[in-house]
Amino acid sequence: MKTYTYQAPLGKGSTKICEIKNSNGEIIGSIQRYFNNRFHRTIDSLWGQNNYFVRIKARDPEGNEVIDAVRKNYWLGKPDNYIHFTGGSLEGKTFHARQTNNIIINPEYFIKHNNIEITSKTSSFDWVRFYQDGQEIARWQTRAKERYKTYVKINNQASVQDPLFYAILGQMLYFIG
Repeated sequence: MKTYTYQAPLGKGSTKICEIKNSNGEIIGSIQRYFNNRFHRTIDSLWGQNNYFVRIKARDPEGNEVIDAVRKNYWLGKPDNYIHFTGGSLEGKTFHARQTNNIIINPEYFIKHNNIEITSKTSSFDWVRFYQDGQEIARWQTRAKERYKTYVKINNQASVQDPLFYAILGQMLYFIG
């Protein structure tokens, strides 16, 4: 498995840039939460518990946008999460992630784009595990004891090899929630 790390922000509402490094310590990209405007940020922090307006961008080492991810909330029903590749080898592809169970603490998600179907599962204080065709293809975990140092591990058999994709899924679905 290929291993990547980054320092996640200490708070869910943070817009800190998180640089993602490979096992050699080289920066391979970054992710950052953003808000459309100050009004959204204020509403999100005061009434949204820092998880209503969820938008994250990923950039390559040169600063070019590679992924734009957004959550669409509804008055009734579960939110939809869209991960849109704006650059890189998957440019133009959009993945849709939706929670499949009704558990708040250990949610499970179904992530899909055309013929690529990924599920994610976790149990308390364990890795978030991503599966494709019944096989574990990637893992994501953030460790509070290490000031939210976060690990992404990707198996060679994964259809999506981009660590920024799994970092965004982990941040969006499990850290910010």
